[in-house]
Amino acid sequence: MPISRVPTTVKNKNLVAKRREQIIIAAIKLFSKKGFHKTNLRELAKEAGISHGNLYDYVGSKQDIFFLIHEFINAVATEKINRCIENTDDPVERLRRMVRAEFDLMYEWSDVILLLYRETHILDSTLLKALLGSERERILRFEQTLDECIQKGEFRDCNIRVIANLIKAIVESWVMKRWDLRGHVDRLGMEKEAIDFIFNGLLKKANAIPTMIERKELQGRSVLIINAGTMLGKSISDSLLSKGAKLTMQVGSDFSEDRESATSQLEKWKEAKIYSIEEYGPMTISLFAKITRESGPFDIIIYDLGTGGKDEPLKKNRAINSLFGLQLNLYCAQNLTNDFQEAMNRTSNGRVIFIAPWAWEEKHNSAVYQTTKAAIIELTRNMAKQLTGAFNTVNCIIPGFIGGIRPMKIQKEQSSETIKRIPMGCIGEITDVIEAVNFLLSDKSKYITGESFRIAGGMK
Repeated sequence: MPISRVPTTVKNKNLVAKRREQIIIAAIKLFSKKGFHKTNLRELAKEAGISHGNLYDYVGSKQDIFFLIHEFINAVATEKINRCIENTDDPVERLRRMVRAEFDLMYEWSDVILLLYRETHILDSTLLKALLGSERERILRFEQTLDECIQKGEFRDCNIRVIANLIKAIVESWVMKRWDLRGHVDRLGMEKEAIDFIFNGLLKKANAIPTMIERKELQGRSVLIINAGTMLGKSISDSLLSKGAKLTMQVGSDFSEDRESATSQLEKWKEAKIYSIEEYGPMTISLFAKITRESGPFDIIIYDLGTGGKDEPLKKNRAINSLFGLQLNLYCAQNLTNDFQEAMNRTSNGRVIFIAPWAWEEKHNSAVYQTTKAAIIELTRNMAKQLTGAFNTVNCIIPGFIGGIRPMKIQKEQSSETIKRIPMGCIGEITDVIEAVNFLLSDKSKYITGESFRIAGGMK
C-alpha cells in the first residue's frame, strides 16, 4: 500500500503498513455506518484498536484516512486485474476478465465505492490530483486492451478513451444505481448484461454476437488436463478445444496402445501441448512443476482418475493394470493437492475438476473402485476448503455407466445386467459428462465448490 503521500513519524514501514490497514478497515466500517463527517478520530482509533494519541503517528487527519482508503481500494482493484489477466494472450478475453474483476470489486466493496464517490470533494487539491491520477491509470489499462483488440481486428475503430470510461461507468452503475436495480437483477445478471452490451457495441459483425460469444466461451483460458488419453479425457479435450481453450495435456500409456487412434487424435490436438507418459514419465510433483513452468499458469485443471475403458477390460492382465492405475491416479492426485492449490491461488475464477473413475471400473474390483471414489470425493471437499482464491472452485464429477462413442465390448456383454441397476433404465452418454464439465466451467457454477456431481442416471 502506498504510504509516501501521507506523512508519518514512524520509520518502520512494515509497522506503518500494518497500523494503517487497521485504521483503514475501521474507517471503512464507521464512515459507511455513520458517515464521514459524523465520525471522529477518537472513536475511529478505538475501533482500530490503537490509542487516540498513537493514531497521529500514522495519519494527520480524517482527510489522510480517506485518501488511504482510496489507495487501499485501488491496490485491491489492481491486484484483481493483475491476477485475472496474467495468463491470457487474447485481448478480447482479457477485456472480459477485466470487466469481471471490476464487478468483483463493486460487489465486495460496494459501500466503500459509494463512500469514495460521495465524499471525494473533501480532499485538498494535491491529494485529489493523486487520487484522480490513480483512477486514470486503471482506465488506461482498459484503453490499452481496447486498442489491442482494434489492432487485431476484433473491434471496430472507436474513441478508446470514451469507451474505456463508458465501460467503467457501466460497471460502477451496479453501485451507483443499486437503488433502482435492487430486486430487478442480481450481480451475475448485471455482469452478463453489461458484458453483452459492451461486446455487442464493439464487435464488427453485430448479427454474429450470440454465436461468437458462445464459440469463444473459453477463448484465452488455459487448461491442463491430466490423464487426457482416456475415453472421457479425449472427449472432454475435444469439447474444450472447440470452445477456444488453450490446452495442455498429460496422456498415459493407454493412449499410445492404439496407434491409429492416437495418430488421429493427435491431429485434432495439433495446437495443444502434449506431455506423454512415454516421454516424460507418469504425473509427479516435479512433472507438474515442469508443465506449469513451460505451459502455465492454468485457469482450469481437470484430472481424470479413471483408467479409460478398453474393449476388453475384463481380461486378467487388464484388470490388474486397471486396479494399479486407479490407485496410482489417486495417489498422484493426493500428492498434487498442495501444488493445485498454489497454482489456483495465483488466479481468479479458476476451476479444478476431478473426474472420478466411471462405473465400469467397478467390474475389476468393487472395493478398490469404491475406495477410490470415496477418497476423491473427500479430497474435493478438503481442497475446496483450503482454496482461497477469488471465485476459484473445486468440484468432482462421478460418472456412472457411460457408453463410449461406439459400444464397448463390456457394454455389449453386460448392458442388460447393468441397466437393471440404473433407476433411469439406460446407459448414459459421454455428452452427459461433457455437459456437466461445461456447467462447472461456466459462470453459472461460480458459487458451487466442494461438491460431487453424479452423472449416473440415479445410481448411488
